[in-house]
Amino acid sequence: MCLSQMKMLKKIIQHCAKMVHLFGIGLCFSVLYLPALSAQQTSYNDTQLISKAEQSLSALTTVQADFVQISSDGSVGEGVLYLRRPVQLRLEYKNPETLTLITSSVWLYVDDKIAKSVQALPIRQTPLAPLLQKEISFRSNDFKTSARTKDGIAIITLSKEEGEGAGTLALEFDEASWQLRKWVITDVLGIRTSVTLQNPVYGIELANSLFGVPGYDNQNSN
Repeated sequence: MCLSQMKMLKKIIQHCAKMVHLFGIGLCFSVLYLPALSAQQTSYNDTQLISKAEQSLSALTTVQADFVQISSDGSVGEGVLYLRRPVQLRLEYKNPETLTLITSSVWLYVDDKIAKSVQALPIRQTPLAPLLQKEISFRSNDFKTSARTKDGIAIITLSKEEGEGAGTLALEFDEASWQLRKWVITDVLGIRTSVTLQNPVYGIELANSLFGVPGYDNQNSN
């Protein structure tokens, strides 16, 4: 593996680890299961936008899209996203080409093809969890949820100002189609990582093999 690939792999794994604590380990559960925002947190118009976003993601079946990942620390990645809701997601990186992320109902697998090793992280402890549940909700009293529109884009932002999990997660939807186009994570240090989806194709059949986890001879994966 070349130096640039090693740096990218390290940054992505570190980023996954950071995101575990973005809103605290409890975020994934509170996002999904706490019922409602307080009246002080959102207006009626905000509530409509948030509900539209929740309904759009909950209704997804499959999607395939190119993606570009850019961080304010200078790292750049790109690849192809495959999603078969509710639990199966594959991020196949072309840069670095040695890296693939695969999810199951329990794990996020980080597959390093050069090292021939797979690292498993609990999916519930990652920010992917809210996107990989049957019924999606972005509502909690533990953090602030807001919504706005700009130039035909609806932006749903979850933010926590204090504590270990301080940071923001912004989801951007095309306001006409309510298709997810981008998400941006800003951590407590101010580092912004954006993932932009391009050329999405919805409702197509995706092969089961896309979501298989490789078994290397020198390692037993979970």
